[in-house]
Amino acid sequence: MTAMAKAAPSAGSTEMPYDAEDLMRAIIAFGPYRAVLIPLCDEIARIGLGNRQIHAALHTVAERSGFAATGRLRRADLGPEAAPLRAFLEHIRFASPAFLRSVGEWPLGEARG
Repeated sequence: MTAMAKAAPSAGSTEMPYDAEDLMRAIIAFGPYRAVLIPLCDEIARIGLGNRQIHAALHTVAERSGFAATGRLRRADLGPEAAPLRAFLEHIRFASPAFLRSVGEWPLGEARG
């Protein structure tokens, strides 16, 4: 876990901080792009924590699931936050070097056609 990945609870919360990388890894494991995204998990967690909507969704999921205490996550724990988290991960997948390489757009900056 990187120092950036430690997510603090929201103001006034009594929940313990959770490991955002571990939580993001657990969320990614539910999706179809896990093989590509798991190796990028530390960066994905860092980017997610920098986005207010994703950060709030991670915090809500962590609280709902008791992730800080158990380290476990069920698909049902995602609740309504599943949609923005899924959209975020899909965006990351289709902007990933592996995907861009597969469609001939990586490395960036090279002449095409």
